[in-house]
Amino acid sequence: MLRNTLISLALLAAFAGTASAQSVNERALKASAVNPPRSVLSPNNAVNYSGTTVGGVSWTRPFADGTCCSGLGPVLLSTEVFSISANDTCDVTSVQNGFDGYLFVYRDPFDPLNQTNNFVAGDDDGAGGIGTSDIIGVALAGSTTYVVVTTGFEAGEEGTFTNTINCPTATVTLGAFVQAPPVAAPTMSATGVALLGVLLLTIGLVATRNRGE
Repeated sequence: MLRNTLISLALLAAFAGTASAQSVNERALKASAVNPPRSVLSPNNAVNYSGTTVGGVSWTRPFADGTCCSGLGPVLLSTEVFSISANDTCDVTSVQNGFDGYLFVYRDPFDPLNQTNNFVAGDDDGAGGIGTSDIIGVALAGSTTYVVVTTGFEAGEEGTFTNTINCPTATVTLGAFVQAPPVAAPTMSATGVALLGVLLLTIGLVATRNRGE
């Protein structure tokens, strides 16, 4: 009986240890994160915009790899849609003013209740440490609408921020991609049609006369 009890306790301890090992301690990861300085080579086009997460939508954010979900929320978010003119590898970076932020890129549509759907990339702390986030070298497709999601690391982290979308060759446009309308074929007015008829009739009469001579 005692032996069975000891075996049961050992199994429970082993299970508890496995469960603990599988849990994600985001604060510990943040404390040990190394953020080396980065450089951007002669960007062709960079777009900056500012915003705030205060008063934004509340959600349970995913982790930086797009898996779901953090237990440190809920947190507030702010979104900005953009598109680029051609396929390119771009940088999306953020500087948060006085709060610990988090940055994500999604393909449109973005659904805060389906955090893994259309996920592209994410980052917690950037090269500047806490208060910055850097998504570097993300492959984006031209003529596609993307959504930048700026949010907090944990509940209570919110405030204003400035984000930059930087592509070496493609042009960045804030707002959804809009397909250019087809070019309409040129049309002729009623007067033009009448004049063309007269011209054709005249040419016919001249041709007939020439054949008679």
